[in-house]
Amino acid sequence: MNLPEIIQVQLPDCNFPTLWQAVVFRNYGIVSTERIASVLGCDAQTVIIEAERLGIGDTKYEPLYEKLGYITIIRNNWFLLPYSQLEALLGFSEEKLAFILKEEDFLSVKLANYKPYCDEVKYSPLTAEQIVETERIAKTAASVRISDPVRPFDFYAGIDAKEGAIPSDNGKTRFIHGYRTPCLDPFMENGEDYLPDEILMKYQKEGINGIWIHGILSTLSPYPFDEVISKGYEIRRKNLNALIERAARFGIGIYLYFNEPRGFNFALAKKYPKIVGRQVALMNCLCFSGDEPKRYLYNAVSDLLSECNIKGIITITMSENPTHCTYTGAQNNECPKCRDIPVHVPCVEINNTIQKAIDDTNSACELIVNIWGWDERRGWSVDDVRSAFSSLDPRAAVVVVSEARLAIKKAGIESRVADYSISNPGPSEYIADALSMAAEYGHKTYAKVQVNNSWECSAVPYLPVFDLVMEHLDNLSRIGIENYMLSWTHGGYPSPTLNFISNYKPGYCIDDWYRSYYGENAETVHKAVLRICEGFRYYPFSVSHMYFSPQNIAAGNMWSLSPEKKESAMIGLSFDDLEKWTTIYPYEAFVSETEKMLLLWKEGIDILDGATKTKRVDELLLFSLVAYRHLECDLLQTKYAFMKRDINKYRGELKDLIKSAKENAKALLVLSSKDARVGYEASNHYFYTPNLLKEKLINCDKLLYELENY
Repeated sequence: MNLPEIIQVQLPDCNFPTLWQAVVFRNYGIVSTERIASVLGCDAQTVIIEAERLGIGDTKYEPLYEKLGYITIIRNNWFLLPYSQLEALLGFSEEKLAFILKEEDFLSVKLANYKPYCDEVKYSPLTAEQIVETERIAKTAASVRISDPVRPFDFYAGIDAKEGAIPSDNGKTRFIHGYRTPCLDPFMENGEDYLPDEILMKYQKEGINGIWIHGILSTLSPYPFDEVISKGYEIRRKNLNALIERAARFGIGIYLYFNEPRGFNFALAKKYPKIVGRQVALMNCLCFSGDEPKRYLYNAVSDLLSECNIKGIITITMSENPTHCTYTGAQNNECPKCRDIPVHVPCVEINNTIQKAIDDTNSACELIVNIWGWDERRGWSVDDVRSAFSSLDPRAAVVVVSEARLAIKKAGIESRVADYSISNPGPSEYIADALSMAAEYGHKTYAKVQVNNSWECSAVPYLPVFDLVMEHLDNLSRIGIENYMLSWTHGGYPSPTLNFISNYKPGYCIDDWYRSYYGENAETVHKAVLRICEGFRYYPFSVSHMYFSPQNIAAGNMWSLSPEKKESAMIGLSFDDLEKWTTIYPYEAFVSETEKMLLLWKEGIDILDGATKTKRVDELLLFSLVAYRHLECDLLQTKYAFMKRDINKYRGELKDLIKSAKENAKALLVLSSKDARVGYEASNHYFYTPNLLKEKLINCDKLLYELENY
């Protein structure tokens, strides 16, 4: 398995006198001092002494980061350490790191799909000048004192699973991604670690009857092309079955999300040339035009279902993972064996093969076909979609992204939603037609909706926009859709939103829910939420904005006064190229819409702050504030990246933006100390750590100094 290519690229400016101090600062408390010392070539006591000198000596070590927060560690060191030192810091082999980067929800894409060339970083004693500069840095790092912060990853502390009544079974399906469920190899872990009984009970109380989890078929069934890949599948099945049996006690089924059949690396391609298809980067697709790939998929699914009572299999056949040769569309397919086959054919054949395996094993498993990508962007015509539905086994259900292709108008600019939007309630006309067409051919239908959060802001477990969710459900209800996939990897926490959905039915009065959930505060909370919803509608939506702006990583993103000649990467890293996230909106329009959104959001927060303080109100206020700060980070960096192109003209404005960014980081540092869920998302882990937010303070001081001396 290959690691992303190493390339020479401009590295971010260092916020410390030496690079090794950056390694200490970013990793102290989340990696053991022994391992940091080993990477830097010094002893553990030296690391402790230097951490104290940097003003972070009181940082408590949390070993769970190395098990549950390794993505945070990878991202924080991606532009700092070479592969060899990064692997040593993580305690990973090269093969394990490569597997994580490839299979953990496209992590390599979130890291720009390349590895920056970095020199080895080693410890050396500080000079007298560096010591003086370090003392100044230490004062900044120690300037925000947090008393009794929450423990990271303590997501379920204080959760009251006994609240409320168990909803009656209305025959509708509601499945969601488990909040801390791993996205890489979940069944090599004990399911009780990430889906304990108390969270399953809470899901049950909130009307959830299904949990979906990423599955890689070659790790769950024998893989005939390379036995090493499927090594340990028996253990995975044992853990999967234990989770299935435990979840069933709470009326919850386990669904596996498959993006299959996965492509080969070059070594396997040479060994099995007959089934090799289109070449993509360092991979070869598995051409589904022949009998052997079909036989493999059928046997692997049959073997899995013969031992595991899975509630459902959700498939996606058009996506980012190299699978069959037309996985990105027929227009990109250069495979001589299947390039003339209509785009829908392999998608149908893959799903029908899985359905046959379900039938032949007499399994009660439901096949749910995610038709994401079955549209003109990937070369599908309406006739292709109709042909797919007509030839797809009618027992297969269909799930659609409800808001996909929704026509919107922001700042006078017309566009369409792709997916992951709460600010623009669906469904679109296109999706309504697709659902109608699917039903015409006998397929059960589901809508995939983001209800807790989205990539618009995924750093809180839920956004305070319940009325926008209500609008979306009402719209779906009007076209007869009542089965929901309620999240992607983000948005899986048992929240007030899920509580509302468990009570929802056509014609439901949302005021009744506010009274039942927020009691004496119902009127104030609803007024606040309506103001925030009004603001959120101004969110300048585009896919590029969601993916490439700093709104998710927020103050965990460092700024530079010099030009950063790098493109921003999906979700995790934003640099100077603001055009990549403002995209369809002129700069002034983007800023104006964002400012309108923040103004109304702040008014909602002020109203909410006047409510009588209760546990539920306090939580809602906390997450409203965190989301506001994340969205504000987006605005601040957009302005900063634009104005720094002419420092002489905007010197005063830049100074004010840097000061605002520093205050924002301080606020997030305090807010994140109150609740372990702040800043966390399952496929990105923590977007920032306390020390990274403290580094942002140092970064801002450095920028102010540079600006004064520019």
